[in-house]
Amino acid sequence: MKKNQAHHLVKVNFFLLILALVGFYSCNANNPDTKFRLAEKLATDKKYKAAINEFETLVSKDPNSKIGIQSQLRIAEIQNIFLGQFKDSIDSYKKYLEKEKDEQKKREALKILANLYFQNSDQYDEALESFSQLINYDLNQKEAEEWLFKVGRSLYLKTKFQESIEIHELLKRKFPNGDYFCKAELEIANNLSTNGKCKDSFSRFENVLKCNDEKIKPLATFGIASCLEENDELDKAYEVFQSIVETYPSTSVVELKMQRIKRRKILRKR
Repeated sequence: MKKNQAHHLVKVNFFLLILALVGFYSCNANNPDTKFRLAEKLATDKKYKAAINEFETLVSKDPNSKIGIQSQLRIAEIQNIFLGQFKDSIDSYKKYLEKEKDEQKKREALKILANLYFQNSDQYDEALESFSQLINYDLNQKEAEEWLFKVGRSLYLKTKFQESIEIHELLKRKFPNGDYFCKAELEIANNLSTNGKCKDSFSRFENVLKCNDEKIKPLATFGIASCLEENDELDKAYEVFQSIVETYPSTSVVELKMQRIKRRKILRKR
């Protein structure tokens, strides 16, 4: 009898142990830290959609918690870097910025968001707003130059030409020895040229040619040639275009310009 009771107790204790272990692992599996590690493992294994699902579960359970906020950031990063879902990523970064309190982390996320607006979505009003917010942060010189330049570029793409020129002039005044000084001068020259002010743009293009940045010199030369063509100085324009066939980023564009000048000269002789 005692032997049977002892055997029964062993079975009961074993059963209780199994229940306890099941409960432990069940609770542990639903633990936010465990689920976050699982999501990261899925992302590492390139199972990005599954990872996003796990991160979204964490966000929905406690969006204001540290893990919830970090999960929202990871969703944005995966959408941006690995899936190329730029519009979804923009929405995710905006949600993250609404929750994040750390100013340094917010600044880094805002930089990415501004670039997403600028480079991938053509939402230049939103890009301008983001760049303007960034300028309010304690930026180093390189960052301040970069964001001012992109503000000016965004204004140009919004056809706000005079405002664009003013921003680029501001950049030049604030950072006369900066990396973006000559780029800003080129933007002003192109702006003037685009708006039919070739006479005003010539000196700007020539200033760029005096810079040490070899990459943008062919762009300035192209601008000069385009203005010469616009002024009907076809021989000079052809000669200048010819000088950058090998150095301009797109050879085919220069060659098309030269062919067009040839056709215009032929038509003149008729």
